[in-house]
Amino acid sequence: MNPLPRYLLYWSAVPAIAISIWLLHITQVPRSTQTLQVIAVTLASLAFVVIVRSRRMKVPGNTERLALVMALSLFVPLLADTPSGPKRWIFLGGARLYVAPMVLPAALFLLGAPLIRVPGLYAASVIAAGAALVLQPDASQVSAFALGMLALVVSRTHFMLRFTLLVVLLSCAVVAWHIPDPLMPVRHVEGVFSLAAEVSPVALVAALACAALPVTALISSAWSTRSSGTFAVAVYYAALFAQAPLQVTPVPLVGFGAGPILGYFLVAGMVSRASNAPNPCIERTLSGKPGSAAHVKS
Repeated sequence: MNPLPRYLLYWSAVPAIAISIWLLHITQVPRSTQTLQVIAVTLASLAFVVIVRSRRMKVPGNTERLALVMALSLFVPLLADTPSGPKRWIFLGGARLYVAPMVLPAALFLLGAPLIRVPGLYAASVIAAGAALVLQPDASQVSAFALGMLALVVSRTHFMLRFTLLVVLLSCAVVAWHIPDPLMPVRHVEGVFSLAAEVSPVALVAALACAALPVTALISSAWSTRSSGTFAVAVYYAALFAQAPLQVTPVPLVGFGAGPILGYFLVAGMVSRASNAPNPCIERTLSGKPGSAAHVKS
């Protein structure tokens, strides 16, 4: 596995973050909204640096257990006492955090580990995520998650297990798309590309190019490190961007929203750390290189 430039995934997201803040400013979005975006970027940047540089932080050997915890966190919004309608957020003070884009990219990366130690936990992680997204309901996220899993099926490791779970996720997506979503798109969230087009054609092209940079960087990273988990994350984000014309989900990094920003920098930190890990335990867990203690026949 070739080492990945430590801050490649971070800097690839900076243009998208910059243009999102610029669009919020010139379109006179409320100052409180702009401030929340800046705070989210600051916290996400700190989280990235901590994940990449901390010497004490270790990735657990059982990645399925951590993936299951992330999947179960998707049920938290369903427990909140909120008005009728979709339940996709947790409330912290006056802010709403969109949970799915915070945890799904990292969960996909963990599920892409070559070695599946506990198939039952692995299956439970995927099924729990699909069920929670249907109950919320969140058709766009379950579709992107399913397409990310498709990238893992193509890798052909543990083919039958992953293929079966992919069928489950695709079924969840079909069900979720048939549930009416009463939410109207917001110009600076789901409709941010239309907002950029209103500013000027140049702004639209710039927004599209900036949005593509993190996906391109993830694909490059996946190729460099031969990581199916990283490629699955790239497919997940590409699927979300492909849904942008439908205006059914926040555009990651370009549209307003703390959840997508925190989720991207979390998984970016995990990918970068796994590639540059000085700790052999981390490298064995997430790369599964032949000759390591974690590389066994399954």
